[in-house]
Amino acid sequence: MIMDTLRTTILAAIVAAAAFQGCNKDNGGQTAPEQDTPEPQALVTDSFTGYPSGQGACVDSYLTMTFSTPPQAGTSGKIRILDADGNVADMIDMADIAALSGGIPAMTESTVFTTAMDAVGSAEAGYRIVYYEPIRTEGNTIVIRPHSDKLEYGGTYRVEIDAEAIIADGFDGVVGDTWTFTVKEAPEYDGEVSVGSRSCDFMTVQGAINYAMYCGQSREMTISVTDGIYREPLYIHNKNRLTIRGESRENTILRFASSNEYIPGVGKGVEEAPEPGEPVGEIGGRAVILVENCDLLCLENISLENSYGHGAQAEVIYFNCDNGRLIAKDCNLSSEQDTIELKGWCLFEGCTITGDVDFIWGYARAALFESCEIRSCDAGYIVQARCKKGDRGFVFKDCRITALGNVEDGSVYLARSGGNSSEYDNVTYIGCRMDYHISADGWYSRTAPTPANADPENGWKEYGNTNLYGNPLDVSGRYSGSIQLTESDAAALYGDREAIFADCPSGTEWAVAQ
Repeated sequence: MIMDTLRTTILAAIVAAAAFQGCNKDNGGQTAPEQDTPEPQALVTDSFTGYPSGQGACVDSYLTMTFSTPPQAGTSGKIRILDADGNVADMIDMADIAALSGGIPAMTESTVFTTAMDAVGSAEAGYRIVYYEPIRTEGNTIVIRPHSDKLEYGGTYRVEIDAEAIIADGFDGVVGDTWTFTVKEAPEYDGEVSVGSRSCDFMTVQGAINYAMYCGQSREMTISVTDGIYREPLYIHNKNRLTIRGESRENTILRFASSNEYIPGVGKGVEEAPEPGEPVGEIGGRAVILVENCDLLCLENISLENSYGHGAQAEVIYFNCDNGRLIAKDCNLSSEQDTIELKGWCLFEGCTITGDVDFIWGYARAALFESCEIRSCDAGYIVQARCKKGDRGFVFKDCRITALGNVEDGSVYLARSGGNSSEYDNVTYIGCRMDYHISADGWYSRTAPTPANADPENGWKEYGNTNLYGNPLDVSGRYSGSIQLTESDAAALYGDREAIFADCPSGTEWAVAQ
């Protein structure tokens, strides 16, 4: 059942995402670079039609095969992509996929790499190890997803498929030079690349990220993503000044299912991609997007979803950058438990963030949520802060604190403590509108916070909050260790972005300019 769920959530509708998205000069106001090579053509055989063929394939192309009747993935045999010298550039062993049909086991220290996993990333920036779906069917089409960073710009390849790897009427395998294609050259650097169909620069968001990292750590890059559903985990490492911008907030969707049940822990990257059979342990991390050692990552006009569901920690993004800056504008970020985990300096403007248990959490020096909607999808706790003494921590200004219709009144708390006396529970709500799902206590106090009694700079704090209709809240029942800020303290410490990000070593201009 777990495998069926993963198959549904990882690559459902992938043909629409890969084959039917547009990429043109009028696309969402973004300009796609001119193509110097022709688009790939269809390979037409007696039993199937395949893409890509000929010249002009994207370096991160999917392979698609369309039959006259619905095909099935086999349980043995191999799919190989060979380079011009006959060396195996990539390989998928159908036995590895069949071994997961009974469920995906959690990675442990003894886990070894198989072709049912992917090393997401690039040689320039390293890799993270994840489970992925190498092959699936969509109607009469079977979609094969090569592993990350296996093809080279300008390279010529041929596809070989064992007859038993795919079960379809009339199909007896692919051998010799029946199916060949050539990858187009890398785009010339002009600060922007496009993601979407075969006519774009890339077909996957990770493919564009790999190119951005290939261009250099500090070279500014914008990745313009056309509308569609992109079923992929991402790894961004050692890359500054990167913007990922969707064509439209509701229809440009990055969606993937991952959780602590599959890959325990927040994870980290590795320098080299493993080969099948090599040990990997539990290192890839459970978040959909893992960000390491980056600065000025901007996410704009896009929906980011961890579709795992209820019952385990399942972040959309882990921003693991102690001194880095993250900016999210007009985005939707949704999961259930631990939706976003933050470090460093973070600004969320006009975003909707959905979850239930500690769904905004981490070690942020300062994380400002301004004019956002903070939406609970079940009973639980909004924030778990693990800050340093004196950090501004998690600050919510002019936000709407809402809930889905199934959430009971009084069942959600503004924050709860992680219970570590060396980690400060620095959370502040100013000028927010709160619905009836927020408990009269406000703060979950069964685990004592640090400090036990808040002051204007540390602990649990509020100022000027109202109900959804703008009427002042009755805060007489609030936890005794929290405080209502004075007007002067609220203005001096949290009055504007310059005050909130005053301790940022990179200054405040980056936040004020947004």
